[in-house]
Amino acid sequence: MDSSEEAKTILLPLLGQFHKLAEARDYEKLAAFYDPNAVIVNAGKDVIYGKEALKKDFENFLTRAGKLTPKSSNHHYRMCEEFIILTADYETKTEKMGVLKGRFTQIWRKCNGKYLMIHLEDAPTTQ
Repeated sequence: MDSSEEAKTILLPLLGQFHKLAEARDYEKLAAFYDPNAVIVNAGKDVIYGKEALKKDFENFLTRAGKLTPKSSNHHYRMCEEFIILTADYETKTEKMGVLKGRFTQIWRKCNGKYLMIHLEDAPTTQ
């Protein structure tokens, strides 16, 4: 198995769990997927640092968006040492905000035997 396939095999179950927790609005468990020093970069807008701020951001976004139907494409997985990088395009239909489109980059780091997201960059092409 090459490193990109290994990265995909590791991340797919984690991403599936993450999306189920987002649907359930379980902000505490969502935050558990992030490194304590994680950062979210909303390109051209703001940066959010740390788990507590991330939890508040999840709650704010999911409240504003309502029900989500996410779809992503053009996935590229890369793996080196203890890091996995995933880039993809997304199109998310929301109940309250219409359709959101863009590109994201996630960087996951292996910490104490499990992968946690340390960096998420969201580069929307629509608002």
